[in-house]
Amino acid sequence: MSTFFTPMFSTHARFTPAFSTSALLCALTSTLSAAPICAQTPAPSRTEQVSYWNEQDSTFLTASLTLPEGSRPRPGVVVLSGAGTQPLVDRFVEDGYAVLSPVPRGFVTVEPLLQATYSDLAGDVLAALDYLGSRPEVDAKTLALVAQADITPPAMLSSVASAEPVPLVLLAPPAFPGVEAFRLQQHGLAERGGAGAAHLQALDEYVARLGEIVLGERTSYMREYRLVSLRAGSTVQLPRNNAAFPSDERQTHFFSSPLWHDQLAFEPEVVLAQLRSPVLVLIGADDPNTPMNAYLDAVRRGLSTANTRDATVCLVPGRTRHTFTEHGVTAIADWLAERIVAPAVTSASIRDPLDGCLEDPAR
Repeated sequence: MSTFFTPMFSTHARFTPAFSTSALLCALTSTLSAAPICAQTPAPSRTEQVSYWNEQDSTFLTASLTLPEGSRPRPGVVVLSGAGTQPLVDRFVEDGYAVLSPVPRGFVTVEPLLQATYSDLAGDVLAALDYLGSRPEVDAKTLALVAQADITPPAMLSSVASAEPVPLVLLAPPAFPGVEAFRLQQHGLAERGGAGAAHLQALDEYVARLGEIVLGERTSYMREYRLVSLRAGSTVQLPRNNAAFPSDERQTHFFSSPLWHDQLAFEPEVVLAQLRSPVLVLIGADDPNTPMNAYLDAVRRGLSTANTRDATVCLVPGRTRHTFTEHGVTAIADWLAERIVAPAVTSASIRDPLDGCLEDPAR
């Protein structure tokens, strides 16, 4: 009986108007739920609202910085999520970490996010790490990065680009190419809404055509022009209960944007294979739109050739998209404690299995 823990191998190393950015980053939030974290008394801390720049494209960014009591330099963690992060922040503070929670660019109006590329957003992540490491309360040599769901691709790209890789935790990262991941999401929404087989097949074909246009046209103008025509001539539309984009004519503007181009073009296995940092991938047994065996196989394939000897894949109870459950928070905290609180740990001494991982359904 194998537990779902996959150590692998190489060196240790170091993202509105009627539609808000928080909704865009938290696609499906309204349909997702999980058992809440048990209430605890937060550890003494103070929180500041801070700002810094992504110097790559001169974007002004803001964040919340939570610091534990005490004067000595602390390990630091950047937490990237469109969901409520308080359970995770509270645990990190209790464990003695300084926590930076960036506000995604375009949080007030969505257009700056739509016009950003994944490279821009990866620059935001690097800027957050640089800022956290510059704080006198933080030990710049003991940083980590946690990213969830839709924000994991920029975090993965930032890890690849970072001169000094840091431990990386990915909750529910994509495992399939962008268009296929989007098809699974839309197919699942429609199926749960009662759509029949003929409608689902037509929807799959519509998504495939949408992907061809978005990835095939070089300019946003031509993408939008052709998407308007596609939408007008289709007998099916994308499910209306999407939190990530509008259901009316504004939808074509979203899909013609640089952000959506990069989302649909993203190849997770390719990027996973380029990671050099210690990495933990968490996926929830109840996460929707996730054919689990295929998902786990894809993540394994990517990490099997990554340049790291410290890669862990862990299936946890419940969900990991847009929520932080007690199981997930505990797994993250335990994994990080062996890497930046006790940095002398080696790959040979990493616990197998990581506490809290479920049985591997694919083995």
